[in-house]
Amino acid sequence: MSNISTTTTDPLVLNLNTARAGIQRYGQSTLFAIGMLGGILNILIFLRPSMRQNSCAIYFHASSWANIFCLCWGVLASMLAFMTNNNPASYNVFYCKFRFYMINFAQFASRAFIILACLDRFFLCSASVRHRQLCRARVAKKVVVLVTFISGCLAIYVLITYAPTKGPLPCMATTLGARIYETTSFWLFTFVIPVLSMSTLSWLTIKRLKQNAKRVGREKITIAGKDMQLTGMLVAQVFLYFLTNLPYVSYVLYGALTENVPTSSKSQLRISVESFLNTLLASFFYYCYNGWSFLVYTLTAPSFRRELIFVLLPRYWKRGTQRNTRHTTYHSNRIVPTNI
Repeated sequence: MSNISTTTTDPLVLNLNTARAGIQRYGQSTLFAIGMLGGILNILIFLRPSMRQNSCAIYFHASSWANIFCLCWGVLASMLAFMTNNNPASYNVFYCKFRFYMINFAQFASRAFIILACLDRFFLCSASVRHRQLCRARVAKKVVVLVTFISGCLAIYVLITYAPTKGPLPCMATTLGARIYETTSFWLFTFVIPVLSMSTLSWLTIKRLKQNAKRVGREKITIAGKDMQLTGMLVAQVFLYFLTNLPYVSYVLYGALTENVPTSSKSQLRISVESFLNTLLASFFYYCYNGWSFLVYTLTAPSFRRELIFVLLPRYWKRGTQRNTRHTTYHSNRIVPTNI
């Protein structure tokens, strides 16, 4: 009976281990290359004159920087540790603390900027002039600085409590209080707050747009075409967040429920499955949200694709800049007509 079980299980275990190594060797390197190239192009596009005076584009710009930090300290560091068979986080205290601080800090900031972009689009569709005044580049820049500072403070516990360990993770919180805080903040800032706020604000924004389409005369709020496309980019980004984070959150929940199960009581197949899912969801799928934003923007917004052409083809840069500068007043995130 045991011989049959071993013969049946061993090939599957071997395949899972091979697939896990393939994700670390090829999946992560592909994700990092696509994410870094896309992140750099995002930044160049959102720095163009037609974009940098738009409050929603400013939040996207800030999110692009956060995504790049996530890819560098999350994906690249993990990929190098696997390829060199040397993980400094398992023995270097400074590297352990700093790497995971940067991951948490950048992830907090990336999610917060998308939530702010959702709130910005919600205010943009408001009939209240006071609400629409919040959709200004000057306001967005101040909010970005404030949120960056808050995100850094939320992750500072890593610098205090993290250290190399000999447990299942090479670097983790070493005190019970830090683990409780980490678990609580994970559920709040990775799942509960982002999911509820993004979905609610996106739904309310779409609802307001539909209501506005039924208005006539002076009651109708005219929103620039570029702002409508930015709203479409945002909705697609929110959908990407749900798609890539819910599987990881589910796996974390499974890990919390089975935390006290000793490894000695697990079969070889179960250990291989859990290791494979940890690599797939925690080291790859979790960062797809950070690495695929450029693809989402390109697929959903014609104006973004047009700006991309200006970036990739320098001879069109000057021509595009002149045309966009001439119309900046009308294609920014101001609502026409305005009562200001």
